[in-house]
Amino acid sequence: MSQEPVTILIMPEVRAALEAEVTRGGVGGDLAGGLLFGYPLDRQRRLIVGQVRLSQEVGFGQRDFALDQSRTSKPLAQAQQISSQAHYCGVWYIHLTPEGELTDQEWMQAQAVLEDPDYRFQDVACLVLSLYSGKLTFYAFTLDVYQVARGHPPSPARLLMATGAELPSAEQTARAEAAVRAAAWYRVPEVARRLEEEHKLLAARYYVEAELDAEGYVIFRLRPKSGYGKLTLGLVCGPGFPERGPAAFLPIGGGRHPVISPTISEWTASHRLTDVADEMTSWLTWSLDDYMAVAKEALARGDYGEANDWLTVVLSLNPRKPGAARLLARAQAGLSMERPADQE
Repeated sequence: MSQEPVTILIMPEVRAALEAEVTRGGVGGDLAGGLLFGYPLDRQRRLIVGQVRLSQEVGFGQRDFALDQSRTSKPLAQAQQISSQAHYCGVWYIHLTPEGELTDQEWMQAQAVLEDPDYRFQDVACLVLSLYSGKLTFYAFTLDVYQVARGHPPSPARLLMATGAELPSAEQTARAEAAVRAAAWYRVPEVARRLEEEHKLLAARYYVEAELDAEGYVIFRLRPKSGYGKLTLGLVCGPGFPERGPAAFLPIGGGRHPVISPTISEWTASHRLTDVADEMTSWLTWSLDDYMAVAKEALARGDYGEANDWLTVVLSLNPRKPGAARLLARAQAGLSMERPADQE
């Protein structure tokens, strides 16, 4: 009889942080990812309460990578403020392909973590974050010492959202207090001044709409003052800014399509949001064929609003893109046919 798959429970704020990391990283051919912090709740469940992004400069992706170092100890301490039982418990990786399986290099990194002297548990949780054609998919696995010894691949796992009720009552209180502190990040005087400076710099080149969303993130929606037609860009700043960089997106079909660029991946506090916005307009031109393909898929399934948004982006960046105007006309015709029904 086959064994029941392990369930990996992930705190909502950790999943949101990983989604933000996808928008900031994964450029180039290097292994992109980091560590997970948490612990086993019981034989069949693992709880994830924290994460950290790592780079090859600290050895991540290499066989001799060591868990216990300054780059990992601080986020581990932060995770232990949420749950005193938290420790190194897994790895996560970014794929810019539809492939959800671990690569050989990622498998070896997971094995190295499992065999590290500072690793406490019998298995390692593995998450693959696959971003392809505008869709982000999470894949979950576990790898245990017996699979490593026999050279077996990781086992698929279920990934579910944790509620916080899994934590002891005292730790639930601490988590709630930490959430309140994070929600007020933009009111810290030096951060508020920096956000005001960023707004002024952006307003010199873009039409800017700034808002605070329900989750406490500051969002700047931008339209270039010259060129680029109806192009609209979005930048999102959250707790940790400006040391922690922004996420970027295109507003598509009522949602947000994450955008990756080198400046976001290499962000430091010395960068400015205008650096990201200026770069995005040129960086996006590399993806026009992908955007055309996604628009065609949207048209095929009758999602004229999404197709219209993608094609507006394409034509804003390249008004002469072959076939884009014709597809946009189809999308707008579809929208005009839908409107009477919406108004009834």
